[in-house]
Amino acid sequence: MNNTNEKSVWLPNQLSAVKLFLIQIECSINEAYEQLDGKTLYEYTILNNDSSGVVKVLPEIKGSPILNEYERMLPLNKVEFLYQSVYKKTGGILSMFYGEIKESMDEVLKELSEEKEDMNKAIEMWKDTESELWSGLKPKHVWAGGGPLERELLLDFCRQLTEIMQGQQFTSQGTAIIKSLEVLRKWQLKYNEICKGIPVEEIIKEREEIYQRKIKFLKDMNINVDL
Repeated sequence: MNNTNEKSVWLPNQLSAVKLFLIQIECSINEAYEQLDGKTLYEYTILNNDSSGVVKVLPEIKGSPILNEYERMLPLNKVEFLYQSVYKKTGGILSMFYGEIKESMDEVLKELSEEKEDMNKAIEMWKDTESELWSGLKPKHVWAGGGPLERELLLDFCRQLTEIMQGQQFTSQGTAIIKSLEVLRKWQLKYNEICKGIPVEEIIKEREEIYQRKIKFLKDMNINVDL
């Protein structure tokens, strides 16, 4: 769970450096730990209604700004269980070079809510509809977050991106981002030994498993969730 050293990684802008950091946190929240008796940080946080699990797993970050970031991303309030929480998630590696996503940008949800005239029915359809806002991920998978495999793949992609881009000169930041996106799209469709498959497919598979585990856990806890 040690965060990669961002200084050794080439990235096109500061936003993607921040996202690299946050995606790793998001993935680690969905990992099961021996220190938590096999529970994930997500589950442990809900059971205890505090962030004490983070310090159990990572005692060295006590009192540091990193702990604050964990607390911001942990399910410490009811907003986590509303559909709006999807827009606060990172979107993972597939959306690494995308900026902030807001509900006002979500044309799919807007159209469904107008068509259905019932927000609950609209959300039910929307959560299972692939969205270009998140590089083709379904909102329920964005909400679920990635896991240990996606984190490994993230670091692998960053290594490859750095090898390809380091030393190159770009006329603008926009050009660098477009080139980075091209590298990402090629990488996500090419067989990868880490996941023994195609990264985009394995990322979705892991997110579906995480989604099912979260939904089951929340149901067992009698917690209602929009997604």
